[in-house]
Amino acid sequence: MPTRRTLVVSLAAALLAAALPAAAQGELVVEKRAFEIPRFTTQAGQTIPRLRIGYQTAGQLNEARDNAVLIAHFFSGTSHAFGRLSPGGPPGYWDAIIGPGKPIDTNRFFVVSADTPVNLNTGDPTVITTGPATPNPETGRPWGLAFPVLSIRDFVETQKALLDHLGVSRLALVAGASMGALQTIEWAVAYPELVARAMPVIGSDRVDAWMIGWLDIWAAPIRLDPDWRGGDYYGGPGPVRGLTEALKIVTHHARDWPWADTIGVKPAEG
Repeated sequence: MPTRRTLVVSLAAALLAAALPAAAQGELVVEKRAFEIPRFTTQAGQTIPRLRIGYQTAGQLNEARDNAVLIAHFFSGTSHAFGRLSPGGPPGYWDAIIGPGKPIDTNRFFVVSADTPVNLNTGDPTVITTGPATPNPETGRPWGLAFPVLSIRDFVETQKALLDHLGVSRLALVAGASMGALQTIEWAVAYPELVARAMPVIGSDRVDAWMIGWLDIWAAPIRLDPDWRGGDYYGGPGPVRGLTEALKIVTHHARDWPWADTIGVKPAEG
């Protein structure tokens, strides 16, 4: 078996898993845990003291420590890719394909998913990862825009530190959608000897000038909101109006025009 190969997985597997009765799939309950890196140095040479990473796992690491699967989440996601954080709670976003007897079988694999630093879900009590909204231990105030700029490679390095902590020696698979795909590709490039298979979903290995321009347009309404206050809005209302307008742009940009034409239209009868 080659040390590097890209695994192309059909969506049919996910659809099949989603079609299984809930009772047949069972309910996987997972626990949100915390891992702390005492002092993390970014690719740009900046340091973050006490960088905390929230993560969850399912399954057991085998004796060879090589049956681990890493799930990297999308931009607006969290580590909650599979299972339920409490009995009867909402399932993870990839619950259809991760769990006992599912395509990514937690009876066979030790599955790990971690929040990226600077995770934008600061209002979610299960998101405990360090970012601009968390206090800087050296000042006691939220980091805000003083928080170092992190790259996708930095995300990968925090995950590598977590996997070392968990005793993982080799990854049977790295998988992720959208921004998770970027992390998946970066894993294969940065640590090819550690990654047996990579499954990037709806992602690319690069961001071109066109995409960078769109990212700036997406962020513009937030910066123009008076409540943005140069990024130092902690303790105030925050740029909610700007965020709302930004999400409108993102939503329209992410969909093709026929989507808008179908809103509110009832299907024809007969």
